[in-house]
Amino acid sequence: MEYAESRRLLDRLPRFEVKPGLARIQRLLSRLGHPERSFPVIHVTGTNGKGSVVAMLASLLEAAGHRVGRYTSPDVVDFRDRICVAGEWIPEDAFAEVVARLAPELEAGADLPSQFEALTAIAFEHFREASVDVAVVEVGLGGRFDATNVVMPIVTILTNVSLDHTALLGKSESEIAWEKAGIAKPGVLMVTGSLSADVDAVVRRECGAVGASIQTAGVAVEDQGLDGRFRVFDVRGEGLPSRLRLPLLGPYQRDNVQVVLAAVLALREAGWHIPPEAVVNGVARVDWPGRWEVVAQDPTVILDGAHNPAAAAAAARAIEEWEPAHERRVLLLGVLADKDVAGIVAPLAPLFDRVGVTASLSPRALSPEDLSRYVERVGARPIRYDSVKQGVCGLLDVADPRDTILITGSLTVVAEARHVLARPRKGEA
Repeated sequence: MEYAESRRLLDRLPRFEVKPGLARIQRLLSRLGHPERSFPVIHVTGTNGKGSVVAMLASLLEAAGHRVGRYTSPDVVDFRDRICVAGEWIPEDAFAEVVARLAPELEAGADLPSQFEALTAIAFEHFREASVDVAVVEVGLGGRFDATNVVMPIVTILTNVSLDHTALLGKSESEIAWEKAGIAKPGVLMVTGSLSADVDAVVRRECGAVGASIQTAGVAVEDQGLDGRFRVFDVRGEGLPSRLRLPLLGPYQRDNVQVVLAAVLALREAGWHIPPEAVVNGVARVDWPGRWEVVAQDPTVILDGAHNPAAAAAAARAIEEWEPAHERRVLLLGVLADKDVAGIVAPLAPLFDRVGVTASLSPRALSPEDLSRYVERVGARPIRYDSVKQGVCGLLDVADPRDTILITGSLTVVAEARHVLARPRKGEA
């Protein structure tokens, strides 16, 4: 099977329909001989920040000399960028070979797996074939019934809990916390970020029910602001470096760094070799596209996925730090229709002198016309663009070199904008 054929086969699977439950992924993994049992896993969930935590952990573990598999979603640069070993995307021929072996399960039956379930199986088989020492795996949605929740991890991580995917995960943070705490496993430590009292109570109850211990990230991390292309953090903790320089520039990364360092301490307790210099070097080398990523200068263009109200509020705080002058700020926003659109628009749109609205190619995307109405409600005057490319080019055409353009909302918008703007990266054609 050629790579193009394998892609066509996967594209026929349900892509936007969420199919909870583990029966389908178990069928796929059984056909492959259960590769998920052949390597240890760090399993990461949370409403926001989980991808950044995965990227940091993978990078510092590689700097410590470990061979690391990384599984994330969605793709931002290329369809294969979700599945990496030692920082390299899964090769096309390896991808196609696994799809060919799975084809009987993907082509027929009353309960076809979703595309995400197929990708999860492909990732786990690639990690086995690549003989990884450890895999850092991001939950796709929720946790309890997510396809990734077939692993037996050495550490689980819950970054935070806020409202997102409420139609699927629950209408309250406590309900969502129950879903996310479902990755807890007997005898396995769960590291958590800062949680509200109600959420913390749910997580502790669920961990207690399965016999998992819990540790709140308590490492002292102070944000010292920006230094060129790095955000600098001072750290206080035994056995940890005193200063870290992170090329992910959003101020919200402080909380993610705190979680990562707590996970490092937990992994050391479990016997993993992670010296302080590996933490320094690994954090400094993190490459995580689309998260406060500066892709152009004069004018400055920043890409940042902010797909729920908490992430939008974090992006709002970040733009005020980055560009204090209101008249120099430009926004290009696109969101998915099933999100809390008002909650995303409210903290962002009023902060910008010009606001462009657009829609990605995703069938879930909210139309520019509908998004405009939300923007108008908060007192901003939107400029409509029929496509992300049109929006990027249109705003650049009229921008002053001193402006800062933030392109945000859905990661599908960020991905399309990045193809228009961004420089090549490791692994890209």
